[in-house]
Amino acid sequence: MREAQQTLKSMGLSDKEISLYMAALQLGDSGITDLAKKAELKKTTAYMTFKSLEQRGLMGSFKMKSGMKFVATKPEALLIKTEKDLGDLKKIIPELRAIANNADKKPKITYYEGREGYITACEDSLKKPHITLRHIGSLTELHHIVGEKYDLEHYIPTRVKRHISIRAIYTDDTSVGFKKMNNSERREMRFLPKDYKLKTAMLIYENKVVITSSQKDLITIVIESDDIASDERDKFDLLWKLLDQNSNWQN
Repeated sequence: MREAQQTLKSMGLSDKEISLYMAALQLGDSGITDLAKKAELKKTTAYMTFKSLEQRGLMGSFKMKSGMKFVATKPEALLIKTEKDLGDLKKIIPELRAIANNADKKPKITYYEGREGYITACEDSLKKPHITLRHIGSLTELHHIVGEKYDLEHYIPTRVKRHISIRAIYTDDTSVGFKKMNNSERREMRFLPKDYKLKTAMLIYENKVVITSSQKDLITIVIESDDIASDERDKFDLLWKLLDQNSNWQN
């Protein structure tokens, strides 16, 4: 009995509907007074519950000389209804899938504040091995934000261990910071002209674009979008080719 009640509940029936339906199965044809008593419901409540079950196709009524009689439909009707609902659901699956696909195409934007938020974004770029990161900005500014220790003792060794390469376009002041670096493997660098300064930095990988402001008002915005990441990657690669080949550093 309890298992049957739980199954009916999982199908969306309320406790009152289950009580009335089970009572109707046990009594057979019966008046609303006897049915309400068996289901332990008030007469008015029992009638309203019957109307709900009637709409579900689980109960019906007919008139006799002695008055209205109420009856539960055969239990097999539950199976027939479930099979029909399943068939209807299968028909609309392609439409629902199309809606979900459209939602997936919308860019997902995550906003972080402060150093910890930026590190969260950095750590995400280390998750997938054997990829190439693209970074444009100031290494000096980066070290001001996260600290050289995080970059030199954690980020770079982890990146190298996971066979993650990086192409970096840095501002000219970065060359000073770079001289302090050791073991900077899997890194290709090119430099922007001396008079070109950046107020933001960008990291591009997979379907993500990470944009970071300066240390003064540090915010990090992560955009997840195949189209946006692809376009930013193409822009980066174009700039990479246009930069003076003599400014290349490979380590």
